Amino acid sequence: MPKKQQVRQLKAAKKGLAAAQNIVPPGEDMYYNLPAPPDPNTKMTMPPHLAGKIDDSKFICIWPNNINSSKTLAEGRRVPRTHACDDPIVSEMSEVLTYFKFVHVIEPYKVYPRDIIPGRIRVRLTDENDEPCNADLPTRRALLMKMGELIPKLKIRQQRIAAKANEREQAAKLALEQEKAAAAKGKGKKGKKRGK
Repeated sequence: MPKKQQVRQLKAAKKGLAAAQNIVPPGEDMYYNLPAPPDPNTKMTMPPHLAGKIDDSKFICIWPNNINSSKTLAEGRRVPRTHACDDPIVSEMSEVLTYFKFVHVIEPYKVYPRDIIPGRIRVRLTDENDEPCNADLPTRRALLMKMGELIPKLKIRQQRIAAKANEREQAAKLALEQEKAAAAKGKGKKGKKRGK
Protein backbone atom coordinates (compact mmCIF):
# COMPACT_ATOMS: atom_id res chain seq x y z
CA MET A 1 0.00 0.00 0.00
CA PRO A 2 1.43 3.39 -0.98
CA LYS A 3 2.35 5.79 1.79
CA LYS A 4 -0.11 8.49 0.64
CA GLN A 5 -2.99 6.05 0.91
CA GLN A 6 -1.93 5.05 4.43
CA VAL A 7 -1.82 8.71 5.46
CA ARG A 8 -5.34 9.28 4.02
CA GLN A 9 -6.71 6.25 5.89
CA LEU A 10 -5.08 7.38 9.13
CA LYS A 11 -6.59 10.88 8.77
CA ALA A 12 -10.02 9.39 8.01
CA ALA A 13 -9.76 7.12 11.04
CA LYS A 14 -8.82 10.09 13.26
CA LYS A 15 -11.80 12.10 11.94
CA GLY A 16 -14.11 9.17 12.59
CA LEU A 17 -12.77 8.78 16.13
CA ALA A 18 -13.21 12.49 16.85
CA ALA A 19 -16.78 12.39 15.51
CA ALA A 20 -17.56 9.31 17.63
CA GLN A 21 -16.24 11.02 20.74
CA ASN A 22 -18.45 14.05 20.13
CA ILE A 23 -21.62 11.96 19.86
CA VAL A 24 -23.60 12.04 23.07
CA PRO A 25 -26.33 9.46 23.58
CA PRO A 26 -29.81 11.04 23.64
CA GLY A 27 -30.96 11.95 27.13
CA GLU A 28 -27.46 11.77 28.56
CA ASP A 29 -26.22 15.20 27.52
CA MET A 30 -26.68 16.46 31.07
CA TYR A 31 -23.92 14.08 32.19
CA TYR A 32 -21.50 15.33 29.54
CA ASN A 33 -22.17 19.06 29.73
CA LEU A 34 -21.88 19.68 33.46
CA PRO A 35 -21.33 23.26 34.60
CA ALA A 36 -17.99 24.05 36.17
CA PRO A 37 -18.12 23.61 39.96
CA PRO A 38 -17.82 26.82 41.99
CA ASP A 39 -14.44 27.73 43.40
CA PRO A 40 -14.48 26.66 47.08
CA ASN A 41 -12.05 29.46 47.92
CA THR A 42 -14.48 32.23 46.96
CA LYS A 43 -14.62 34.90 49.68
CA MET A 44 -16.76 37.96 50.31
CA THR A 45 -15.35 40.40 52.84
CA MET A 46 -17.63 42.56 54.94
CA PRO A 47 -17.27 45.54 54.89
CA PRO A 48 -16.40 45.30 51.17
CA HIS A 49 -13.78 48.08 51.21
CA LEU A 50 -11.47 45.74 53.18
CA ALA A 51 -11.49 43.04 50.51
CA GLY A 52 -7.97 41.78 49.91
CA LYS A 53 -6.51 44.01 52.63
CA ILE A 54 -7.01 41.79 55.67
CA ASP A 55 -5.52 38.50 56.76
CA ASP A 56 -8.41 36.26 57.79
CA SER A 57 -6.23 33.35 58.90
CA LYS A 58 -6.62 34.36 62.57
CA PHE A 59 -10.38 34.89 62.38
CA ILE A 60 -12.64 32.35 64.09
CA CYS A 61 -14.89 30.10 61.98
CA ILE A 62 -18.62 30.00 62.54
CA TRP A 63 -20.80 27.49 60.73
CA PRO A 64 -24.62 27.55 60.48
CA ASN A 65 -24.65 24.20 62.34
CA ASN A 66 -23.18 25.94 65.40
CA ILE A 67 -26.49 27.71 66.08
CA ASN A 68 -28.95 25.28 64.46
CA SER A 69 -31.44 24.06 67.07
CA SER A 70 -32.31 20.98 65.01
CA LYS A 71 -28.71 19.69 65.29
CA THR A 72 -27.28 17.74 68.20
CA LEU A 73 -24.01 18.53 69.97
CA ALA A 74 -22.36 15.72 68.00
CA GLU A 75 -23.62 17.27 64.73
CA GLY A 76 -22.02 20.62 65.57
CA ARG A 77 -24.37 22.69 67.71
CA ARG A 78 -22.33 24.79 70.16
CA VAL A 79 -25.04 26.57 72.19
CA PRO A 80 -28.08 25.38 74.17
CA ARG A 81 -31.23 24.76 72.12
CA THR A 82 -32.94 27.64 73.92
CA HIS A 83 -30.33 30.05 72.47
CA ALA A 84 -30.26 28.51 68.99
CA CYS A 85 -32.55 29.01 65.97
CA ASP A 86 -34.00 26.74 63.30
CA ASP A 87 -31.99 26.31 60.10
CA PRO A 88 -29.96 29.55 59.89
CA ILE A 89 -28.17 30.44 56.68
CA VAL A 90 -24.94 32.34 56.12
CA SER A 91 -26.59 35.53 54.84
CA GLU A 92 -28.67 35.81 58.02
CA MET A 93 -25.59 35.30 60.17
CA SER A 94 -23.76 37.96 58.15
CA GLU A 95 -26.63 40.39 58.70
CA VAL A 96 -26.25 40.07 62.49
CA LEU A 97 -22.46 40.47 62.29
CA THR A 98 -22.88 43.58 60.15
CA TYR A 99 -25.29 44.99 62.76
CA PHE A 100 -22.62 44.58 65.45
CA LYS A 101 -19.94 45.99 63.08
CA PHE A 102 -17.77 42.87 63.11
CA VAL A 103 -15.28 42.50 60.26
CA HIS A 104 -16.06 39.13 58.71
CA VAL A 105 -15.47 37.04 55.60
CA ILE A 106 -18.22 34.93 54.02
CA GLU A 107 -17.07 31.72 52.36
CA PRO A 108 -20.26 30.53 50.64
CA TYR A 109 -18.93 27.27 49.16
CA LYS A 110 -17.10 25.83 52.17
CA VAL A 111 -19.01 22.82 53.47
CA TYR A 112 -19.23 21.69 57.10
CA PRO A 113 -17.64 18.24 57.38
CA ARG A 114 -20.65 16.71 59.14
CA ASP A 115 -23.31 18.23 56.89
CA ILE A 116 -24.01 19.11 53.27
CA ILE A 117 -25.24 22.67 53.73
CA PRO A 118 -22.62 25.04 52.29
CA GLY A 119 -21.32 28.24 53.83
CA ARG A 120 -19.25 29.47 56.72
CA ILE A 121 -18.20 32.80 58.17
CA ARG A 122 -14.82 33.85 59.52
CA VAL A 123 -15.10 36.61 62.14
CA ARG A 124 -12.53 38.90 63.72
CA LEU A 125 -13.36 38.84 67.45
CA THR A 126 -10.23 40.63 68.67
CA ASP A 127 -8.18 43.50 67.30
CA GLU A 128 -4.40 43.70 66.91
CA ASN A 129 -3.93 44.24 70.69
CA ASP A 130 -6.01 41.14 71.58
CA GLU A 131 -8.83 43.37 72.85
CA PRO A 132 -12.40 42.36 71.93
CA CYS A 133 -13.75 44.23 68.90
CA ASN A 134 -17.13 44.40 70.62
CA ALA A 135 -17.11 44.60 74.43
CA ASP A 136 -20.65 43.13 74.64
CA LEU A 137 -19.63 40.02 72.66
CA PRO A 138 -16.08 39.15 73.70
CA THR A 139 -16.24 35.39 73.08
CA ARG A 140 -17.39 32.99 70.39
CA ARG A 141 -20.08 31.54 72.68
CA ALA A 142 -21.53 34.98 73.51
CA LEU A 143 -21.61 35.82 69.79
CA LEU A 144 -23.30 32.52 68.88
CA MET A 145 -25.94 32.97 71.57
CA LYS A 146 -26.68 36.53 70.42
CA MET A 147 -26.94 35.33 66.80
CA GLY A 148 -29.39 32.62 67.86
CA GLU A 149 -31.47 35.27 69.58
CA LEU A 150 -31.49 37.85 66.76
CA ILE A 151 -31.70 35.73 63.59
CA PRO A 152 -35.41 34.77 64.07
CA LYS A 153 -36.27 38.49 64.21
CA LEU A 154 -34.66 39.38 60.86
CA LYS A 155 -36.89 40.51 57.99
CA ILE A 156 -34.92 38.52 55.41
CA ARG A 157 -35.48 35.38 57.48
CA GLN A 158 -39.22 36.01 57.77
CA GLN A 159 -39.42 36.53 54.00
CA ARG A 160 -37.47 33.32 53.37
CA ILE A 161 -39.70 31.30 55.70
CA ALA A 162 -42.85 32.77 54.11
CA ALA A 163 -41.54 31.89 50.63
CA LYS A 164 -40.77 28.32 51.79
CA ALA A 165 -44.26 27.95 53.28
CA ASN A 166 -45.82 29.25 50.05
CA GLU A 167 -43.71 26.81 48.02
CA ARG A 168 -44.82 23.89 50.22
CA GLU A 169 -48.44 24.99 49.90
CA GLN A 170 -48.17 25.14 46.10
CA ALA A 171 -46.58 21.68 46.01
CA ALA A 172 -49.39 20.28 48.19
CA LYS A 173 -52.03 21.80 45.90
CA LEU A 174 -50.33 20.38 42.82
CA ALA A 175 -50.12 16.92 44.40
CA LEU A 176 -53.80 17.08 45.35
CA GLU A 177 -54.79 18.09 41.80
CA GLN A 178 -52.72 15.27 40.33
CA GLU A 179 -54.34 12.83 42.74
CA LYS A 180 -57.83 14.00 41.74
CA ALA A 181 -56.94 13.77 38.04
CA ALA A 182 -55.62 10.25 38.49
CA ALA A 183 -58.72 9.23 40.43
CA ALA A 184 -61.04 10.73 37.79
CA LYS A 185 -59.12 9.04 34.99
CA GLY A 186 -59.38 5.66 36.68
CA LYS A 187 -63.17 5.85 37.10
CA GLY A 188 -65.29 3.99 34.61
CA LYS A 189 -66.96 0.67 34.04
CA LYS A 190 -65.20 -2.32 35.44
CA GLY A 191 -65.37 -5.86 34.24
CA LYS A 192 -65.07 -7.73 30.96
CA LYS A 193 -66.34 -6.33 27.72
CA ARG A 194 -69.08 -8.41 26.23
CA GLY A 195 -69.21 -9.32 22.60
CA LYS A 196 -71.55 -7.59 20.17
